[in-house]
Amino acid sequence: MMPEISAAQAVEHAQRGDAVILDVRPQVVRHQGSVPGAVVVEPAELTGRLRVNSQVRRDAEVAVIALNAQAEEIESRLSRLGFTRLVRIAGGFRALRGERA
Repeated sequence: MMPEISAAQAVEHAQRGDAVILDVRPQVVRHQGSVPGAVVVEPAELTGRLRVNSQVRRDAEVAVIALNAQAEEIESRLSRLGFTRLVRIAGGFRALRGERA
């Protein structure tokens, strides 16, 4: 299971360029809003999109926003792609929305 960091930490790390916020929520859930600066990938397209996406370095911290029910599968797929610094944002999108407001 991915370790958790706070929304404030995720924003700080991303602003410093030390992390990428990866929004892997399905589009039907993203109607709640978006996260400025996040890389958005549909869960079904995760493997293909990140293989060719230069925005997400394999050695960077990747702060993941995903549905709780999909989080373990997302982590497993990202790990298989070679991402080793995966973290989950405590409180997910709602916490980030409050931090960015």
